Amino acid sequence: MKMDLMINQLLHVLERESELYRSMLTVIDKESKVVVRSDLNALTKAGEDKENILVNLRLIEEQRIRLVREMAEALGHPPRDFTITMISQLVGEPFAGRLSQAGTDLSTVLNTVKDANHRNKKLFEHSRELLRGSFNLLNELTRSDMVYYRTGDVQRTYPTGKCVNGEI
Repeated sequence: MKMDLMINQLLHVLERESELYRSMLTVIDKESKVVVRSDLNALTKAGEDKENILVNLRLIEEQRIRLVREMAEALGHPPRDFTITMISQLVGEPFAGRLSQAGTDLSTVLNTVKDANHRNKKLFEHSRELLRGSFNLLNELTRSDMVYYRTGDVQRTYPTGKCVNGEI
């Protein structure tokens, strides 16, 4: 395959990959809003959307790997060391600038997705802790190991470690 054609295909693949990651970022942002609203249906939909994007990303990534391998072989370099930066240094203009820009765009959107994903992870962990606390509180209220005294006082047979103020 001619090098110019391979470079154009690689540019197309990199642009498509960046578009898919931008779509992923949109879904991640939706997901964080949905978690705050506790909308299970919308959260399920967001998960399905992410899965679809991941399938497409896997396919486009396979194309990129194949193209880079073919280009590395054609230029006599080991494929695993063949980066977008190296390719842009080996080929001339107009491709060098376009490849460099596509690599920068992809790197930027990947870092943004990584940061958004980290924020959502923290949000999910916080939500999980709130749910765990509510669940534990409800379990404590419904325990059957309480002792009722003649005076009407209720005490647990063991200390629970919780402090509750009866005055509201």
